[in-house]
Amino acid sequence: MASIIRIKRSSGTAKPSSLNWGEMAYVTGVGQYGGTNQYKDRVFLGDDGTNVNPVGGFYYTSMMEHTPGALAGVTNTRNSDGGIVAVLDSNRKIDVWNVDNLTLDSNTLSSTNNNGDIIFNPNGSGEVMIPDDTFLGFGGGADGTGTADAKIEYDENGTDELRFSGANVRFTSSKVTADNQLIVGGNSTLGNIRIEDNIIASLAGQGNKIFIDPYPDGLSNEGDVIIKGNLQVDGTTTTVNSTQTTVNDPIMMVGDTTSTRTVMTAMANGASAVVVDQVTGIAVNDTLLHSSFSASGITTVTAINTGTKTLTFEGTAVAGISTQTEITVVHATDTNTDRGLGFTYNTGIGTANSTDGFFGLDDSSIASSTAGTGNHGTHGDDSRRWTYVPDATISASVVTGTRGFLDIKGIYYQSGNFESGGVVWFDDTGLQRSTNNPQTPVITSKQVLTAITKVTLSSLSSGITVAVGDIVKQDSTGAFGIVETAVTGGNSVNLIGVEGTFNTTNNLRREGQSGAIANLSSVPGAATNVYINKPHWTSTLDGGTF
Repeated sequence: MASIIRIKRSSGTAKPSSLNWGEMAYVTGVGQYGGTNQYKDRVFLGDDGTNVNPVGGFYYTSMMEHTPGALAGVTNTRNSDGGIVAVLDSNRKIDVWNVDNLTLDSNTLSSTNNNGDIIFNPNGSGEVMIPDDTFLGFGGGADGTGTADAKIEYDENGTDELRFSGANVRFTSSKVTADNQLIVGGNSTLGNIRIEDNIIASLAGQGNKIFIDPYPDGLSNEGDVIIKGNLQVDGTTTTVNSTQTTVNDPIMMVGDTTSTRTVMTAMANGASAVVVDQVTGIAVNDTLLHSSFSASGITTVTAINTGTKTLTFEGTAVAGISTQTEITVVHATDTNTDRGLGFTYNTGIGTANSTDGFFGLDDSSIASSTAGTGNHGTHGDDSRRWTYVPDATISASVVTGTRGFLDIKGIYYQSGNFESGGVVWFDDTGLQRSTNNPQTPVITSKQVLTAITKVTLSSLSSGITVAVGDIVKQDSTGAFGIVETAVTGGNSVNLIGVEGTFNTTNNLRREGQSGAIANLSSVPGAATNVYINKPHWTSTLDGGTF
Protein backbone atom coordinates (compact mmCIF):
# COMPACT_ATOMS: atom_id res chain seq x y z
CA MET A 1 0.00 0.00 0.00
CA ALA A 2 1.11 3.59 -0.56
CA SER A 3 3.03 5.43 2.09
CA ILE A 4 2.33 8.99 3.21
CA ILE A 5 5.36 11.16 3.81
CA ARG A 6 4.61 14.14 5.96
CA ILE A 7 6.81 17.10 6.85
CA LYS A 8 6.58 19.06 10.04
CA ARG A 9 3.37 21.08 10.16
CA SER A 10 1.45 23.53 12.28
CA SER A 11 -1.98 25.20 12.27
CA GLY A 12 -0.77 27.97 14.60
CA THR A 13 0.72 31.30 13.73
CA ALA A 14 4.41 30.79 14.57
CA LYS A 15 7.09 29.36 12.36
CA PRO A 16 9.33 26.52 13.66
CA SER A 17 11.94 27.65 16.12
CA SER A 18 14.56 25.51 14.36
CA LEU A 19 14.87 22.87 11.62
CA ASN A 20 17.56 20.31 10.95
CA TRP A 21 19.58 20.57 7.79
CA GLY A 22 17.20 19.65 4.93
CA GLU A 23 14.19 19.34 7.21
CA MET A 24 10.96 21.05 5.95
CA ALA A 25 7.94 22.51 7.74
CA TYR A 26 4.56 24.06 6.79
CA VAL A 27 2.25 26.50 8.58
CA THR A 28 -1.30 26.19 7.34
CA GLY A 29 -3.95 28.96 7.12
CA VAL A 30 -4.48 32.22 5.16
CA GLY A 31 -1.29 34.20 5.09
CA GLN A 32 -0.56 37.86 4.98
CA TYR A 33 2.40 40.18 4.80
CA GLY A 34 3.39 41.08 8.37
CA GLY A 35 1.07 40.95 11.33
CA THR A 36 -0.26 37.87 13.19
CA ASN A 37 -0.57 35.69 10.06
CA GLN A 38 2.77 36.58 8.49
CA TYR A 39 4.00 32.92 8.63
CA LYS A 40 0.80 31.15 7.51
CA ASP A 41 0.52 29.40 4.14
CA ARG A 42 4.32 29.20 3.87
CA VAL A 43 6.87 26.32 3.54
CA PHE A 44 10.14 26.55 5.53
CA LEU A 45 13.50 24.70 5.06
CA GLY A 46 16.31 24.25 7.57
CA ASP A 47 19.91 24.97 6.53
CA ASP A 48 23.19 23.55 7.86
CA GLY A 49 22.95 25.95 10.78
CA THR A 50 19.45 24.81 11.77
CA ASN A 51 18.12 28.21 10.64
CA VAL A 52 14.48 28.35 9.47
CA ASN A 53 14.11 29.90 5.96
CA PRO A 54 10.84 30.45 4.01
CA VAL A 55 11.14 28.78 0.58
CA GLY A 56 7.57 28.69 -0.76
CA GLY A 57 3.95 28.13 -0.08
CA PHE A 58 0.55 29.03 -1.51
CA TYR A 59 0.97 32.52 -0.02
CA TYR A 60 3.53 33.20 -2.79
CA THR A 61 2.17 31.10 -5.66
CA SER A 62 -1.35 32.51 -5.32
CA MET A 63 0.05 35.93 -6.32
CA MET A 64 1.06 34.48 -9.68
CA GLU A 65 -2.10 32.50 -10.41
CA HIS A 66 -3.16 34.62 -13.45
CA THR A 67 -2.58 34.93 -17.19
CA PRO A 68 0.96 36.16 -18.08
CA GLY A 69 0.91 39.78 -19.25
CA ALA A 70 -2.42 40.50 -17.53
CA LEU A 71 -2.85 42.66 -14.48
CA ALA A 72 -6.03 44.56 -15.30
CA GLY A 73 -8.93 42.98 -13.35
CA VAL A 74 -6.74 40.34 -11.62
CA THR A 75 -7.51 39.64 -7.93
CA ASN A 76 -5.98 37.39 -5.27
CA THR A 77 -8.59 36.14 -2.83
CA ARG A 78 -6.25 33.60 -1.20
CA ASN A 79 -4.19 36.12 0.78
CA SER A 80 -5.79 38.58 3.14
CA ASP A 81 -3.68 41.46 1.71
CA GLY A 82 -4.56 40.50 -1.92
CA GLY A 83 -1.01 40.89 -3.25
CA ILE A 84 -0.35 40.20 -6.98
CA VAL A 85 2.95 39.55 -8.79
CA ALA A 86 3.29 40.96 -12.34
CA VAL A 87 4.08 38.21 -14.82
CA LEU A 88 5.25 39.38 -18.29
CA ASP A 89 3.99 37.61 -21.39
CA SER A 90 6.20 36.22 -24.14
CA ASN A 91 6.61 39.73 -25.59
CA ARG A 92 7.77 41.01 -22.18
CA LYS A 93 4.61 43.12 -21.86
CA ILE A 94 2.08 43.83 -19.17
CA ASP A 95 -1.38 45.27 -19.95
CA VAL A 96 -1.36 47.96 -17.21
CA TRP A 97 1.25 49.34 -14.85
CA ASN A 98 0.65 51.42 -11.74
CA VAL A 99 3.41 53.31 -9.90
CA ASP A 100 2.32 55.38 -6.93
CA ASN A 101 -0.15 57.86 -8.48
CA LEU A 102 0.70 57.06 -12.13
CA THR A 103 -0.99 54.54 -14.41
CA LEU A 104 0.48 53.44 -17.72
CA ASP A 105 -2.23 51.77 -19.78
CA SER A 106 -2.08 51.28 -23.53
CA ASN A 107 -0.83 54.71 -24.85
CA THR A 108 -2.00 56.67 -21.82
CA LEU A 109 0.04 57.85 -18.85
CA SER A 110 -2.37 59.18 -16.26
CA SER A 111 -2.53 60.11 -12.59
CA THR A 112 -4.76 58.11 -10.28
CA ASN A 113 -5.10 60.74 -7.56
CA ASN A 114 -7.74 63.41 -8.07
CA ASN A 115 -6.29 66.54 -9.81
CA GLY A 116 -2.83 65.00 -9.55
CA ASP A 117 0.12 66.49 -11.48
CA ILE A 118 2.37 64.48 -13.78
CA ILE A 119 5.99 65.62 -13.55
CA PHE A 120 8.82 64.84 -15.97
CA ASN A 121 12.06 65.44 -14.08
CA PRO A 122 15.27 64.20 -15.69
CA ASN A 123 17.23 65.27 -12.59
CA GLY A 124 20.36 67.40 -12.82
CA SER A 125 21.48 68.49 -16.30
CA GLY A 126 19.34 65.95 -18.13
CA GLU A 127 16.67 67.09 -20.57
CA VAL A 128 13.17 65.98 -21.50
CA MET A 129 13.66 65.26 -25.21
CA ILE A 130 11.13 65.14 -28.04
CA PRO A 131 12.62 63.87 -31.33
CA ASP A 132 12.86 66.12 -34.41
CA ASP A 133 9.73 66.43 -36.55
CA THR A 134 7.58 64.94 -33.78
CA PHE A 135 4.40 66.73 -32.75
CA LEU A 136 3.50 67.54 -29.17
CA GLY A 137 -0.29 67.57 -29.37
CA PHE A 138 -2.93 69.17 -27.18
CA GLY A 139 -6.60 68.11 -27.01
CA GLY A 140 -8.49 65.73 -29.30
CA GLY A 141 -5.96 62.89 -29.21
CA ALA A 142 -7.39 61.44 -26.00
CA ASP A 143 -10.30 59.98 -27.97
CA GLY A 144 -7.95 57.64 -29.81
CA THR A 145 -8.23 59.40 -33.17
CA GLY A 146 -4.64 60.63 -32.99
CA THR A 147 -5.70 64.08 -34.15
CA ALA A 148 -4.81 66.91 -31.75
CA ASP A 149 -6.56 70.28 -31.64
CA ALA A 150 -3.21 72.10 -31.40
CA LYS A 151 0.38 71.00 -31.96
CA ILE A 152 3.98 72.04 -31.31
CA GLU A 153 6.72 70.66 -33.54
CA TYR A 154 10.40 71.31 -34.12
CA ASP A 155 10.36 71.18 -37.92
CA GLU A 156 13.94 69.99 -38.44
CA ASN A 157 13.46 68.61 -41.94
CA GLY A 158 11.63 71.72 -43.14
CA THR A 159 12.07 75.19 -41.70
CA ASP A 160 14.29 74.48 -38.67
CA GLU A 161 11.69 76.32 -36.60
CA LEU A 162 9.61 75.54 -33.55
CA ARG A 163 6.13 75.70 -35.06
CA PHE A 164 2.74 76.11 -33.38
CA SER A 165 -0.29 74.95 -35.37
CA GLY A 166 -3.99 74.18 -35.00
CA ALA A 167 -4.99 77.00 -32.63
CA ASN A 168 -4.08 80.49 -31.47
CA VAL A 169 -1.43 80.86 -28.78
CA ARG A 170 -2.28 82.99 -25.75
CA PHE A 171 -0.05 83.71 -22.77
CA THR A 172 -2.09 84.48 -19.65
CA SER A 173 -1.10 85.36 -16.11
CA SER A 174 -2.98 86.96 -13.27
CA LYS A 175 0.21 88.62 -12.12
CA VAL A 176 3.59 89.04 -13.77
CA THR A 177 6.39 88.44 -11.30
CA ALA A 178 9.99 87.31 -11.47
CA ASP A 179 8.70 83.72 -11.15
CA ASN A 180 5.81 84.05 -13.59
CA GLN A 181 6.76 85.61 -16.90
CA LEU A 182 7.41 84.86 -20.54
CA ILE A 183 11.06 85.18 -21.57
CA VAL A 184 11.83 84.75 -25.26
CA GLY A 185 15.47 84.70 -26.34
CA GLY A 186 16.93 85.10 -29.81
CA ASN A 187 14.90 86.22 -32.82
CA SER A 188 11.13 85.68 -32.53
CA THR A 189 8.52 86.50 -35.17
CA LEU A 190 4.86 87.19 -34.33
CA GLY A 191 2.84 87.94 -37.45
CA ASN A 192 4.69 90.81 -39.12
CA ILE A 193 6.58 91.75 -35.94
CA ARG A 194 10.13 90.64 -35.12
CA ILE A 195 11.33 90.60 -31.51
CA GLU A 196 15.07 90.26 -30.97
CA ASP A 197 16.93 91.09 -27.76
CA ASN A 198 15.33 94.39 -26.64
CA ILE A 199 14.22 95.45 -30.16
CA ILE A 200 10.69 95.26 -31.58
CA ALA A 201 10.71 95.79 -35.36
CA SER A 202 8.46 95.21 -38.37
CA LEU A 203 9.35 92.72 -41.07
CA ALA A 204 10.50 93.86 -44.49
CA GLY A 205 7.71 94.72 -46.91
CA GLN A 206 5.19 95.65 -44.22
CA GLY A 207 5.18 99.41 -44.87
CA ASN A 208 7.62 100.23 -42.05
CA LYS A 209 4.76 100.72 -39.60
CA ILE A 210 3.98 99.31 -36.16
CA PHE A 211 0.62 99.94 -34.49
CA ILE A 212 0.04 99.84 -30.74
CA ASP A 213 -3.73 99.64 -30.28
CA PRO A 214 -5.30 99.26 -26.82
CA TYR A 215 -8.85 99.05 -28.18
CA PRO A 216 -10.04 95.51 -29.07
CA ASP A 217 -11.93 96.53 -32.25
CA GLY A 218 -8.64 97.44 -33.90
CA LEU A 219 -7.11 100.70 -35.17
CA SER A 220 -9.62 102.98 -33.48
CA ASN A 221 -8.75 106.15 -31.60
CA GLU A 222 -10.07 104.78 -28.32
CA GLY A 223 -8.29 103.33 -25.31
CA ASP A 224 -5.11 104.33 -23.50
CA VAL A 225 -1.50 103.41 -24.21
CA ILE A 226 0.50 103.91 -21.01
CA ILE A 227 4.30 104.00 -21.14
CA LYS A 228 6.15 103.76 -17.85
CA GLY A 229 9.61 105.30 -17.70
CA ASN A 230 11.26 107.71 -20.11
CA LEU A 231 10.22 107.91 -23.76
CA GLN A 232 12.80 108.68 -26.46
CA VAL A 233 11.78 109.28 -30.08
CA ASP A 234 14.67 109.21 -32.59
CA GLY A 235 12.70 109.77 -35.80
CA THR A 236 12.70 112.88 -37.96
CA THR A 237 8.99 113.68 -37.50
CA THR A 238 6.73 113.23 -34.45
CA THR A 239 3.00 113.69 -35.17
CA VAL A 240 0.37 113.91 -32.41
CA ASN A 241 -3.23 113.73 -33.68
CA SER A 242 -4.93 114.01 -30.30
CA THR A 243 -7.31 116.89 -29.64
CA GLN A 244 -5.86 117.64 -26.23
CA THR A 245 -2.31 117.26 -24.93
CA THR A 246 -1.39 117.51 -21.26
CA VAL A 247 2.20 117.71 -20.04
CA ASN A 248 3.22 117.78 -16.39
CA ASP A 249 6.66 119.28 -17.07
CA PRO A 250 6.79 122.86 -15.76
CA ILE A 251 9.44 123.69 -18.38
CA MET A 252 9.49 122.12 -21.85
CA MET A 253 12.83 122.06 -23.66
CA VAL A 254 13.23 122.23 -27.44
CA GLY A 255 16.38 122.19 -29.52
CA ASP A 256 18.26 119.72 -27.29
CA THR A 257 21.96 119.68 -28.17
CA THR A 258 22.34 115.95 -27.41
CA SER A 259 20.81 113.12 -29.46
CA THR A 260 21.49 109.50 -30.38
CA ARG A 261 22.03 107.69 -33.67
CA THR A 262 22.03 103.96 -34.46
CA VAL A 263 24.94 102.31 -36.29
CA MET A 264 23.53 100.60 -39.40
CA THR A 265 26.72 99.00 -40.79
CA ALA A 266 29.32 97.39 -38.55
CA MET A 267 32.30 99.72 -38.12
CA ALA A 268 35.73 98.07 -38.05
CA ASN A 269 38.66 98.89 -35.78
CA GLY A 270 40.78 101.58 -37.45
CA ALA A 271 37.87 103.03 -39.43
CA SER A 272 37.45 106.79 -39.86
CA ALA A 273 33.75 106.81 -40.81
CA VAL A 274 30.51 105.33 -39.50
CA VAL A 275 27.12 104.74 -41.17
CA VAL A 276 24.13 105.75 -39.05
CA ASP A 277 20.35 105.65 -39.40
CA GLN A 278 20.05 109.39 -40.12
CA VAL A 279 22.27 112.44 -40.44
CA THR A 280 19.55 115.10 -40.30
CA GLY A 281 20.46 117.72 -37.72
CA ILE A 282 24.15 116.77 -37.58
CA ALA A 283 26.75 119.33 -38.66
CA VAL A 284 30.49 119.32 -39.24
CA ASN A 285 32.34 119.93 -35.94
CA ASP A 286 29.63 118.17 -33.92
CA THR A 287 30.96 115.70 -31.35
CA LEU A 288 30.49 111.89 -31.43
CA LEU A 289 30.67 109.89 -28.19
CA HIS A 290 31.46 106.17 -27.96
CA SER A 291 34.32 104.28 -26.35
CA SER A 292 35.36 102.85 -29.74
CA PHE A 293 36.01 106.22 -31.42
CA SER A 294 39.16 107.10 -29.48
CA ALA A 295 40.97 106.53 -26.21
CA SER A 296 38.88 109.31 -24.67
CA GLY A 297 35.69 108.09 -26.35
CA ILE A 298 35.27 111.46 -28.12
CA THR A 299 35.76 112.49 -31.73
CA THR A 300 34.61 115.27 -34.08
CA VAL A 301 32.60 115.07 -37.32
CA THR A 302 34.71 116.27 -40.26
CA ALA A 303 32.42 115.43 -43.18
CA ILE A 304 28.85 114.23 -43.83
CA ASN A 305 27.51 112.19 -46.78
CA THR A 306 23.74 112.68 -46.71
CA GLY A 307 23.18 110.08 -49.45
CA THR A 308 24.88 107.15 -47.68
CA LYS A 309 24.26 108.61 -44.20
CA THR A 310 27.95 108.38 -43.44
CA LEU A 311 29.77 110.47 -40.84
CA THR A 312 33.50 110.91 -41.33
CA PHE A 313 35.24 111.69 -38.07
CA GLU A 314 38.60 112.89 -36.82
CA GLY A 315 41.24 110.20 -36.24
CA THR A 316 40.65 106.44 -36.44
CA ALA A 317 38.59 104.11 -34.30
CA VAL A 318 40.35 102.17 -31.53
CA ALA A 319 37.74 99.37 -31.66
CA GLY A 320 34.83 98.22 -33.80
CA ILE A 321 31.14 99.02 -33.31
CA SER A 322 28.47 96.44 -34.17
CA THR A 323 25.19 97.20 -35.91
CA GLN A 324 22.19 98.40 -33.86
CA THR A 325 24.57 100.06 -31.39
CA GLU A 326 23.62 103.58 -30.33
CA ILE A 327 26.16 106.42 -30.36
CA THR A 328 25.70 109.88 -28.86
CA VAL A 329 25.86 113.10 -30.88
CA VAL A 330 26.58 116.39 -29.11
CA HIS A 331 25.71 119.31 -31.38
CA ALA A 332 28.62 121.72 -31.00
CA THR A 333 27.90 124.02 -33.96
CA ASP A 334 25.80 127.16 -34.20
CA THR A 335 23.37 126.13 -36.93
CA ASN A 336 21.66 129.54 -36.96
CA THR A 337 18.29 127.83 -36.68
CA ASP A 338 15.32 129.21 -34.81
CA ARG A 339 13.80 127.75 -31.64
CA GLY A 340 10.17 127.90 -30.61
CA LEU A 341 6.69 126.71 -31.49
CA GLY A 342 5.22 126.54 -34.97
CA PHE A 343 1.49 126.19 -35.50
CA THR A 344 -1.02 125.86 -38.35
CA TYR A 345 -4.40 127.58 -38.59
CA ASN A 346 -7.04 128.56 -41.16
CA THR A 347 -7.79 132.14 -42.14
CA GLY A 348 -10.94 131.17 -44.04
CA ILE A 349 -12.78 128.30 -45.71
CA GLY A 350 -10.78 125.95 -47.91
CA THR A 351 -7.32 124.44 -47.78
CA ALA A 352 -5.88 127.44 -49.62
CA ASN A 353 -6.54 129.48 -46.47
CA SER A 354 -4.33 127.32 -44.26
CA THR A 355 -1.18 129.03 -43.06
CA ASP A 356 1.65 128.52 -40.60
CA GLY A 357 2.66 130.70 -37.71
CA PHE A 358 5.58 130.80 -35.31
CA PHE A 359 6.60 132.31 -32.03
CA GLY A 360 9.93 131.79 -30.38
CA LEU A 361 13.63 132.70 -30.57
CA ASP A 362 14.72 134.33 -33.84
CA ASP A 363 18.31 133.26 -34.33
CA SER A 364 18.53 132.78 -38.06
CA SER A 365 17.51 136.04 -39.74
CA ILE A 366 19.88 138.27 -37.80
CA ALA A 367 22.48 135.74 -36.69
CA SER A 368 25.22 137.56 -38.60
CA SER A 369 23.89 141.03 -37.80
CA THR A 370 25.37 143.39 -35.24
CA ALA A 371 22.02 145.10 -34.75
CA GLY A 372 21.41 145.59 -31.08
CA THR A 373 24.94 144.54 -30.10
CA GLY A 374 27.61 146.80 -28.72
CA ASN A 375 27.34 150.56 -28.36
CA HIS A 376 24.64 150.09 -25.73
CA GLY A 377 26.55 149.46 -22.54
CA THR A 378 24.57 147.31 -20.11
CA HIS A 379 22.08 146.21 -22.75
CA GLY A 380 24.52 143.57 -23.98
CA ASP A 381 23.89 141.25 -26.92
CA ASP A 382 20.34 141.76 -28.23
CA SER A 383 20.78 140.09 -31.62
CA ARG A 384 18.74 137.00 -30.66
CA ARG A 385 15.11 138.02 -30.21
CA TRP A 386 11.73 136.64 -29.25
CA THR A 387 9.46 137.02 -32.25
CA TYR A 388 5.97 136.26 -33.50
CA VAL A 389 5.31 135.59 -37.20
CA PRO A 390 1.60 134.96 -37.95
CA ASP A 391 2.16 134.12 -41.64
CA ALA A 392 5.45 132.26 -41.64
CA THR A 393 7.50 130.13 -43.97
CA ILE A 394 9.38 127.48 -42.00
CA SER A 395 12.14 125.58 -43.80
CA ALA A 396 14.94 123.57 -42.17
CA SER A 397 14.07 125.14 -38.79
CA VAL A 398 14.49 128.65 -40.19
CA VAL A 399 11.51 131.03 -40.00
CA THR A 400 10.89 133.90 -42.41
CA GLY A 401 7.96 136.28 -42.78
CA THR A 402 6.53 139.57 -41.56
CA ARG A 403 6.42 140.00 -37.79
CA GLY A 404 3.00 140.25 -36.18
CA PHE A 405 1.43 142.64 -33.71
CA LEU A 406 1.68 142.30 -29.93
CA ASP A 407 -1.52 142.85 -27.94
CA ILE A 408 -0.83 142.77 -24.21
CA LYS A 409 -1.55 144.81 -21.10
CA GLY A 410 2.01 145.90 -20.43
CA ILE A 411 5.70 145.21 -20.85
CA TYR A 412 8.26 144.90 -18.07
CA TYR A 413 11.95 145.63 -18.67
CA GLN A 414 14.51 143.80 -16.57
CA SER A 415 16.51 145.78 -14.01
CA GLY A 416 19.24 147.89 -15.56
CA ASN A 417 17.45 148.28 -18.89
CA PHE A 418 15.22 151.17 -17.84
CA GLU A 419 15.21 154.36 -15.77
CA SER A 420 12.42 155.11 -13.27
CA GLY A 421 10.15 157.70 -14.88
CA GLY A 422 11.96 157.25 -18.18
CA VAL A 423 10.21 157.30 -21.52
CA VAL A 424 10.55 154.57 -24.15
CA TRP A 425 12.23 155.56 -27.39
CA PHE A 426 13.54 153.70 -30.42
CA ASP A 427 17.16 153.56 -31.48
CA ASP A 428 18.29 153.30 -35.10
CA THR A 429 17.94 149.44 -35.06
CA GLY A 430 14.31 149.56 -33.91
CA LEU A 431 15.13 148.54 -30.35
CA GLN A 432 13.07 150.19 -27.60
CA ARG A 433 15.12 151.86 -24.90
CA SER A 434 14.54 154.10 -21.86
CA THR A 435 15.26 157.81 -21.46
CA ASN A 436 16.92 159.17 -18.34
CA ASN A 437 15.11 159.62 -15.02
CA PRO A 438 13.30 163.03 -14.86
CA GLN A 439 14.86 163.52 -11.43
CA THR A 440 18.31 163.47 -13.06
CA PRO A 441 17.78 165.83 -16.00
CA VAL A 442 20.38 166.87 -18.52
CA ILE A 443 21.21 170.49 -19.12
CA THR A 444 18.77 171.64 -21.67
CA SER A 445 14.10 172.87 -18.97
CA LYS A 446 13.20 171.05 -15.90
CA GLN A 447 11.11 167.92 -16.54
CA VAL A 448 10.55 168.73 -20.20
CA LEU A 449 10.99 165.85 -22.65
CA THR A 450 12.99 166.88 -25.66
CA ALA A 451 14.79 165.10 -28.44
CA ILE A 452 18.45 166.02 -28.61
CA THR A 453 21.52 165.01 -30.57
CA LYS A 454 24.87 164.33 -28.95
CA VAL A 455 28.16 164.80 -30.82
CA THR A 456 31.75 164.23 -29.72
CA LEU A 457 34.29 166.69 -31.17
CA SER A 458 37.70 165.04 -31.01
CA SER A 459 41.23 165.67 -32.30
CA LEU A 460 40.90 169.44 -31.72
CA SER A 461 43.76 171.62 -33.00
CA SER A 462 44.54 172.84 -29.49
CA GLY A 463 43.52 172.23 -25.93
CA ILE A 464 40.37 174.02 -24.83
CA THR A 465 38.85 174.93 -21.48
CA VAL A 466 35.04 175.02 -21.27
CA ALA A 467 32.47 174.69 -18.50
CA VAL A 468 29.24 172.70 -18.32
CA GLY A 469 26.50 174.68 -20.07
CA ASP A 470 28.82 176.67 -22.34
CA ILE A 471 27.61 176.97 -25.91
CA VAL A 472 30.16 176.05 -28.56
CA LYS A 473 29.44 177.35 -32.06
CA GLN A 474 31.26 176.89 -35.37
CA ASP A 475 31.92 179.71 -37.83
CA SER A 476 30.20 179.61 -41.22
CA THR A 477 28.26 176.37 -40.61
CA GLY A 478 26.37 177.83 -37.64
CA ALA A 479 26.45 174.41 -35.98
CA PHE A 480 26.34 174.60 -32.18
CA GLY A 481 25.86 172.61 -29.03
CA ILE A 482 26.01 172.77 -25.23
CA VAL A 483 28.99 171.42 -23.30
CA GLU A 484 27.92 168.30 -21.39
CA THR A 485 31.04 167.77 -19.33
CA ALA A 486 33.64 170.43 -18.36
CA VAL A 487 36.99 170.26 -20.14
CA THR A 488 40.27 171.84 -19.01
CA GLY A 489 42.97 171.98 -21.67
CA GLY A 490 41.56 168.97 -23.43
CA ASN A 491 41.42 168.08 -27.12
CA SER A 492 37.97 166.54 -27.03
CA VAL A 493 34.55 167.73 -25.91
CA ASN A 494 31.01 166.28 -25.78
CA LEU A 495 28.22 168.56 -26.99
CA ILE A 496 24.51 167.88 -26.49
CA GLY A 497 21.47 169.64 -27.96
CA VAL A 498 23.45 169.90 -31.19
CA GLU A 499 21.97 171.70 -34.14
CA GLY A 500 23.60 171.78 -37.58
CA THR A 501 26.59 169.84 -38.86
CA PHE A 502 30.19 170.47 -37.82
CA ASN A 503 32.98 170.33 -40.38
CA THR A 504 36.76 170.02 -40.09
CA THR A 505 37.54 173.45 -41.55
CA ASN A 506 35.99 176.31 -39.59
CA ASN A 507 36.87 177.65 -36.17
CA LEU A 508 35.02 176.82 -32.97
CA ARG A 509 34.03 179.68 -30.63
CA ARG A 510 32.65 179.77 -27.10
CA GLU A 511 29.52 181.95 -26.93
CA GLY A 512 30.04 185.25 -25.06
CA GLN A 513 33.81 185.32 -25.73
CA SER A 514 35.69 186.71 -28.70
CA GLY A 515 38.26 184.73 -30.65
CA ALA A 516 38.47 181.17 -31.72
CA ILE A 517 39.14 178.46 -29.14
CA ALA A 518 40.12 175.75 -31.63
CA ASN A 519 39.23 174.11 -34.87
CA LEU A 520 38.56 170.53 -35.84
CA SER A 521 41.30 168.35 -37.25
CA SER A 522 40.93 166.97 -40.74
CA VAL A 523 41.01 163.49 -39.29
CA PRO A 524 37.93 161.54 -40.52
CA GLY A 525 35.32 161.11 -37.81
CA ALA A 526 36.53 164.07 -35.79
CA ALA A 527 32.85 165.01 -35.29
CA THR A 528 31.10 161.77 -34.22
CA ASN A 529 27.37 161.39 -33.58
CA VAL A 530 26.84 159.52 -30.32
CA TYR A 531 23.06 159.55 -30.83
CA ILE A 532 20.58 161.54 -32.94
CA ASN A 533 17.30 163.03 -31.65
CA LYS A 534 17.28 160.83 -28.60
CA PRO A 535 14.46 161.75 -26.16
CA HIS A 536 15.69 163.22 -22.89
CA TRP A 537 14.24 164.91 -19.88
CA THR A 538 15.87 168.36 -19.82
CA SER A 539 16.16 171.15 -17.25
CA THR A 540 16.89 173.98 -19.75
CA LEU A 541 15.00 175.49 -22.67
CA ASP A 542 17.23 177.40 -25.05
CA GLY A 543 15.66 179.59 -27.68
CA GLY A 544 18.93 179.84 -29.57
CA THR A 545 20.91 182.98 -30.52
CA PHE A 546 20.13 186.05 -32.63
